[in-house]
Amino acid sequence: MLSFRKKVIFFDGILFLVFVALLFPFVHFEVGFLLYGALILMLYSIMTWAIIHRLSRPIQQIIDAILPYQEGREEYLPRIVLNRGGEFSKLAFTLNSLTEKIQKQIANLTQQRKETEGILESLGEGVVALDTSATVTFANQVACRMLAVSHNALVGAPLDQIKSSSEGLLKKCHELVLQVLQTSEPIVQTWTSGEGGNVYLDLTSAPLALQNGAILVIQDKTSDYKVLEMGKDFIANASHELRTPITIIRGYAETLQDLPELSSEMRRDITETIVRTSGRLDKLVNSLLTMADIENPSEDRIRTCDLVLLAENCKKQLMTAHPTVKIVMKSDSLHVPVAVDSDLLDLALMNLLENGVKYSSLPAEIEIGVKTLDGHVHLSVQDKGIGIPASDLPHIFDRFYTVDKARSRKSGGAGLGLSIVKTVLEKHKGRVMVTSELGLGSRFTLVLPAFP
Repeated sequence: MLSFRKKVIFFDGILFLVFVALLFPFVHFEVGFLLYGALILMLYSIMTWAIIHRLSRPIQQIIDAILPYQEGREEYLPRIVLNRGGEFSKLAFTLNSLTEKIQKQIANLTQQRKETEGILESLGEGVVALDTSATVTFANQVACRMLAVSHNALVGAPLDQIKSSSEGLLKKCHELVLQVLQTSEPIVQTWTSGEGGNVYLDLTSAPLALQNGAILVIQDKTSDYKVLEMGKDFIANASHELRTPITIIRGYAETLQDLPELSSEMRRDITETIVRTSGRLDKLVNSLLTMADIENPSEDRIRTCDLVLLAENCKKQLMTAHPTVKIVMKSDSLHVPVAVDSDLLDLALMNLLENGVKYSSLPAEIEIGVKTLDGHVHLSVQDKGIGIPASDLPHIFDRFYTVDKARSRKSGGAGLGLSIVKTVLEKHKGRVMVTSELGLGSRFTLVLPAFP
């Protein structure tokens, strides 16, 4: 834009030329013609400049508005504002409308992406997305944890170049992804690690739509395999425990059948053995039924009860069954309310008390303690029996595990009592702890959430 002073000088010059052009025709025709031509040419140039300036100014404003976005100095296209109306204002309005629609679409896509990533992050499975070169484009935190690598080191790196302590797993994942990228067919395989297969992972790889890469899903199936193995062990152990008394009963019954002339004394010994073994078999079956029952307890059976009163009732039951037992009850409160299934907790406590008598020299000495500590209730049973070897302590809560097998067979135990105790506590969101010394006795502590 010209300054005001320059404009004045410019127009004064034009007026002077016009004056000369009007004067010179009277002096000389040729000179006048040239001056008229020059004047017309100058007027045409001025008009052309004015028209071009008027037309190009809105375009320049549009360019000036878009330029910061093009150069990356602005994240979004700015709004275009023109100082005058006309067709260019309509163009600016159209561009602004398109910009708003594009920004809304980008915002929607960004929101959808965040929601998708949030969903993937909330999954219990590891999810990894890769492009056609097997470079990681996305990975949730579960995948990072399973692959033992940080998120920054995983995303943006080729899968075969990532360093991790789980090198074997990464290599297997890379092989699956390459196979999927080549065949475009989904693949499912199981990967195990550790001695004896301590960790079981299901690896699923499938191609993405439009052949833009592949996705890898890692599922931890360790607990499922452990449950399956536990089921197999349970069936095997239960079959073994049931077969033994059945074999004994059958053998003695066949003896009575094949030898009818047995003496009355031998017949009495045989029948007593059959009755005793039948009782053991009945106890084992009842324990198995109890295990099945406590695996799925009903919430309707949860009631508020007094733990001190429940322990007193168990004490009376034990003294009725074993009159010679010496049992002491200690509690830091007269009443300790807890929300439990009283029948199941009674069963767990009686199992501990019976074990205290079974593995103690007569007369057995047992102490029951009840106290509240750090928002939890501790119910302890301590005996002065034979104790438990340190090597057996990690296994005593396993089903069918017995420390003294001879004593268990003699007393009719099948190794399910402590397993029942542990299951009962787990169903009440509690836990059971044990300390023991050989020759000095054992102390079992049931920890339950205190009543709110």
